[in-house]
Amino acid sequence: MMQSDTAGLKIRERWRKFFRSVGVVLGGGLLAALAVWMLVSGVDPAGAAASQFVGRKYIFPAGAIALFFAAFLCVFGFFPVPRSSYASGIRFSVFIIRKHLPVFLGIAVLVPVLAYVVFFMLAENETAAFDRNFSLLAKEQIRQISDWKDRQSAWAVAQAGLSGEAGIFRQGQRLGVTERQGLPERLQTVARNGRPDADGRKPVTETAAHDMSHVLKSRRIWMGPPKRISNADGTWRDVLTMYVPFMKETSAGPEAGVRLHYVNPAESLIPVMSIWPTSGMTSRVFLFSTRGGEVAMLRSVPTGRIAYPIEQGDAGHGQWLEKIGRTRQGIFHTVDHRGKRVVGYVGKIPDSDWSLMVKMDEREAYGHIRQMAWYILLMATLLTASAALVLFFVLRHRHMQYQTVRMKNGLKQRALRHDYLSRFANDAIILMDDSGTVIEANERSGALFGKARSALSGKNIRTVFDPQDAPVFEERWQELKREKSLIFEAYGKHADGRIFPVEISSGIIDTAGKCFAQFIIRDVSEKKKADEAIWRHANFDLLTGLANRRMFQQRLLFETRKAQRTGGSVTLMYLDLDRFKYVNDTMGHDAGDSLLKGASERISHCVRETDMVARLGGDEFTVILADLEDFRDVSRVAQSIRSALSQPFVIDGQSVHVSTSIGIAFYPEDAADVQELMKHADQAMYAAKKNGGNRYHYFTSSMQEAVRQRTNMICELRHALDCGQFETVFQPIASMKTGEIGWAEALTRWRHPVSGMMEPVTFVPLMEETGMIRAFGNGLFMETVWQAAKWRASRPDFCISLNLSPVQFTEGGIAVDEWMACLEELSLPPQSVVIEITEQLLAGTDASVVRQLDALHRRGVRVAIDDFGTGYSSLASLKKFSPDYMKIDRTFIRNLTAGDEDRTLCETMIMMAHKLDIAVVAEGVETPEQWRILSSLGCDYAQGYYISEPVEKASFGKLLAVKGCTVMA
Repeated sequence: MMQSDTAGLKIRERWRKFFRSVGVVLGGGLLAALAVWMLVSGVDPAGAAASQFVGRKYIFPAGAIALFFAAFLCVFGFFPVPRSSYASGIRFSVFIIRKHLPVFLGIAVLVPVLAYVVFFMLAENETAAFDRNFSLLAKEQIRQISDWKDRQSAWAVAQAGLSGEAGIFRQGQRLGVTERQGLPERLQTVARNGRPDADGRKPVTETAAHDMSHVLKSRRIWMGPPKRISNADGTWRDVLTMYVPFMKETSAGPEAGVRLHYVNPAESLIPVMSIWPTSGMTSRVFLFSTRGGEVAMLRSVPTGRIAYPIEQGDAGHGQWLEKIGRTRQGIFHTVDHRGKRVVGYVGKIPDSDWSLMVKMDEREAYGHIRQMAWYILLMATLLTASAALVLFFVLRHRHMQYQTVRMKNGLKQRALRHDYLSRFANDAIILMDDSGTVIEANERSGALFGKARSALSGKNIRTVFDPQDAPVFEERWQELKREKSLIFEAYGKHADGRIFPVEISSGIIDTAGKCFAQFIIRDVSEKKKADEAIWRHANFDLLTGLANRRMFQQRLLFETRKAQRTGGSVTLMYLDLDRFKYVNDTMGHDAGDSLLKGASERISHCVRETDMVARLGGDEFTVILADLEDFRDVSRVAQSIRSALSQPFVIDGQSVHVSTSIGIAFYPEDAADVQELMKHADQAMYAAKKNGGNRYHYFTSSMQEAVRQRTNMICELRHALDCGQFETVFQPIASMKTGEIGWAEALTRWRHPVSGMMEPVTFVPLMEETGMIRAFGNGLFMETVWQAAKWRASRPDFCISLNLSPVQFTEGGIAVDEWMACLEELSLPPQSVVIEITEQLLAGTDASVVRQLDALHRRGVRVAIDDFGTGYSSLASLKKFSPDYMKIDRTFIRNLTAGDEDRTLCETMIMMAHKLDIAVVAEGVETPEQWRILSSLGCDYAQGYYISEPVEKASFGKLLAVKGCTVMA
């Protein structure tokens, strides 16, 4: 129970450690993740988008791996204990990590956090540097495009032949107010009506009209939107319109105008845009123009078109360009029309409707930052692993140093203890080499073998053992070399030649390739004696030295199985000593024990040495005869035993005579198993005793039938007690002086439902054997005294007598107090009750019987000795118990005549009783002559059929009333 409780506590403690470790791991991991998340969340989106991406992609998976590793370390404590050195090393390493788990977790969390902070700072700087360089490049591109526009304008002026006063507006030259106000209306009118005006000019679009008006007002060359014009061969081409303002003198006065110059961008502008120094899969450089609801782009496309408006199906792109052109100038970070994050730059081209946009996907733009993140992550991992390994080996080294110190101290203490143990040990300890030569021995070794320690050193261990036991010792020595450890028994030899048993605990010690043997030798002489005593106590009878019931049953089982295999036979004899109880009761238990010892010796002398004689208990003995060649030998053995036990035994100077009853059964002829064989032999013995004893009897099938009937009768008796099938009858006892009937003996009859009325002799012995007689006797007493109280109402001097069985005085005895209480309740004086006992009970010396009879006698109950003359009572016992009545047995009355021996015996018994002041009752009086003779001899009372047979209580009452309670001779 304590071991199961301790195991339960250990399991619960391990689970508590497990959950505590898991809590520490999860808590630390969550705190680290929270710190990283706060760092990532606090970054400016425009400056650290790449750091967010890298943190999300790499830092958190690394944290998850660390958490999983830590959880594995926690669970590793529940793995089975390893048995190999490699597994033990792994488990020891895990133990070191688990013991210092917070330190390792701190390293695992601190190094990644520091690495991420460094990466965060570097990434922000790299992002700012990239955006700065990106802006400078875009501005340089705008400057180049502006220079290209100026060159195209100069070339257009040169091609138009405009110079001097007739050329481009000079500095400070302006249109008049009327001119500035009238020109736009005229251009818009031409654009709306679509026909020439009064001067014969061609119509223009509204956009062209707007651009012309703007050019004239600003006096600058303007680059307008793209358009398509036809070539001489009828093909179309995309061109840009350059609006060149001019003023010339005419007869009508100064005239302002705009010359249109068409430029093919594929020949000059696109090459300028294509020298963008940064190339990539996602980088884009283009010009775009937004005016009204129209968005135009200028860039090189695979179709060959370079200037075109945004098509209807790509409205999202146009809206995005329009929004960017309207809301953003300079560097920007946003999501483009594809839904991807981009970094770009937007700049206005001077003197034009065009803006330059340079953009690139952030993923490609900050690719070098991602690569740097990989390097930092790798370095952090290596640094973490290196720090953890360095810390691990430092802790492992310190732990091993600590363990080494502990081991050294333990070895020192162990060596010290071993020295004390070997010096003061009660067992002999001997160290030998592989050949058995003694190297070292303790003090106890010399005392055990009677030699000095120096005398043992250098000698072979075989010299201290019994030479006759040498072959067995050599077998054990070789077995020890194979098994490396062995416990065996041998016989040591003392210096004085004495041989004694020893127990040896041996082992092989392998040190530096050399083998040594160690013997721990203990003298087990006392242990052997104790074991022998225990074994004899368990298997032999302590009084007689014969086998007891346990060994007898084992031997009988062995012999029956042997007979079953070989087809032989086994004979079993059951013996019971006749009159042993009488000897035990009269002469005492010591005399009985001496008688049992003598009987066991005589029985053992009558059988062979291979046969077994056993005492089962009390005065019961058994004999097992096996391997008999002739069944007639059984009779000879039985007769020999009967004759031997019939001879007188001399005990305490007295000659004691006993006999024996022997029951004999055979296996397998009479029984199929051991239990049945024992039962049948017992039945045969019971039959021999029933026939008078001092004989032997073989088992027969009729005995089995008798036993069956006896068993049935016992069951029927129990049922009869429960159902009240017993009836009480009363036989009168008359006074021989007056002839009055003032006394009656209560007798019991069993009204059997099948067999009819049965006499007590048929069922009382069974009641005594089964113990039912106690309950039956108490019930009979209650019923008898109750009836006596009724009759005593009319006859105040009426007495009632009843018989008590000797069994009622044993195992608790009779209920004296209960009986006296019943008499008091019925107002019946104790003198009106007579208890009849047998001579067998009178002859006993049991103190409890004497005490119970004395208790009844002192309270007034009278005692009568029943069937006197047939038992073993003596004058001493009569004087000791002082009975009130003595009832002469009917065997002396049956043939009573005037001159025979029975008359003399009766006269002698009557005279003896009167001398002892004991009244005499004659049983079995059946004739007037017997009445007259007994009356002449001075007998006091008579009982028998001459007076009346036993009658029921109603008839007895009538008998008292009719006859007036008087008997006439």
